[in-house]
Amino acid sequence: MVRCRNYADRVLRVLAVLLVLALAGPLASTRAAEPEPGTGEAARHAVAVVIGNRGYRPEIPAVPYAGNDARAAAVFLREVLGYRRSNIIEMHDASQAEMIAMFGNAADHRGKLWSWIKPGRSDIFVFYSGHGVPGLRDRRGYLLPVDADPDTPELNGYPVDQLTANLAKLDARSVVVLLDACFTGDSAGGRLIDDASPVYVRTQPPVVQDQILLITAAQNDQLASWDHEARLGLFTRHVLTALGGAADSAPDGDRNGQITLSEVKAYLDETLTYAARRKFRRVQRADTSGPSHAVLVSAVPAVSWVPPSGPPDGGTPVAAAARGSGSAATAMPSSVSSVRGRFQPPGKDPGAVEAFVDRHGAELRSAILAYDRAVGVVPDQARISDMAWLRIVRAGSDGFDLLVQFRQSGAALVSYATIRIGVTDRALQVLGVWR
Repeated sequence: MVRCRNYADRVLRVLAVLLVLALAGPLASTRAAEPEPGTGEAARHAVAVVIGNRGYRPEIPAVPYAGNDARAAAVFLREVLGYRRSNIIEMHDASQAEMIAMFGNAADHRGKLWSWIKPGRSDIFVFYSGHGVPGLRDRRGYLLPVDADPDTPELNGYPVDQLTANLAKLDARSVVVLLDACFTGDSAGGRLIDDASPVYVRTQPPVVQDQILLITAAQNDQLASWDHEARLGLFTRHVLTALGGAADSAPDGDRNGQITLSEVKAYLDETLTYAARRKFRRVQRADTSGPSHAVLVSAVPAVSWVPPSGPPDGGTPVAAAARGSGSAATAMPSSVSSVRGRFQPPGKDPGAVEAFVDRHGAELRSAILAYDRAVGVVPDQARISDMAWLRIVRAGSDGFDLLVQFRQSGAALVSYATIRIGVTDRALQVLGVWR
């Protein structure tokens, strides 16, 4: 009788353990599951640093579209990856001191970015457009701050391998780095290093830790080209298009709704490399580091996102000027600024553009007001009470630029801005606003 009771007790204990394991299994798997980078809860904690180094010293060629590149990247982060506006640090014409303050240096990696992330919960995205230069003594690749001397980057540049090493020390869930720069000592706008051999300087590739996904605009002996039609870096235009969904639907994409590093590389090899060869008779092939299966975008938009063309050289986005450089605010396109209908694109004839503006004034006002609600056109986030068309600034095959006078609600203040309007036969859209 005692033996039977002991056997029954053992059976009950085994059943209890099995019941606990059955209940704990789903809970454990739920706890282990983490949101994908750039979606849901993860996007709330994601932090980005976007740098556009355009204006260097007079003797150094400018990078005319670097500011446009940075603004396009910030819009991509918000509209595709879902980053919060307040978590995107946008820097224009960054000095060496500002870059060190952001990313740290060899002695201490705990810069501003370190203080912004939530350990173990934040994804990090770093974008840089500007000059890169080689170290003539150490053959390292350097990002060139706007106050640096390209002949002595070992003293006043920012090393790429230092950037990736410091990023690897941060307790981040994922790290993605995009560099629209080359490291040859030359540039599409002219030579940077006077004393270098006419043959391009070949830098040593940076040592990149496995947790860093790095994509650069060109191999270490190639130039990074500009796309003059889009007023963006050629790399910026194509890599953001790839990440906006095109890489998943391209011939080498698997159409599974996610974009991996290998898909981006295949897309750039097909599009960027061909564009550089066709437009400039130049070899430019993007370089990547990191696991090929790593996911960069986990939720591809239903409609592929394409980076907007930048404003003309020197344009200053209204929203960025109004809200400060520490914000991600830009005056780039927003999906709510479109007005659907049937339109006849006016083309390049100024008279036809004026007639178009007179005929579609109501639609223009609707698109501008929608853009103002989404992004902000006039300073201090004041609302627009009235607007008047002053003159046509530019007429092109893709649309036109319109100088507009605004009156603000509840005030006698008057503001002026140039607005780029894109026109197709089915839509009218605000493509950019700047002072």
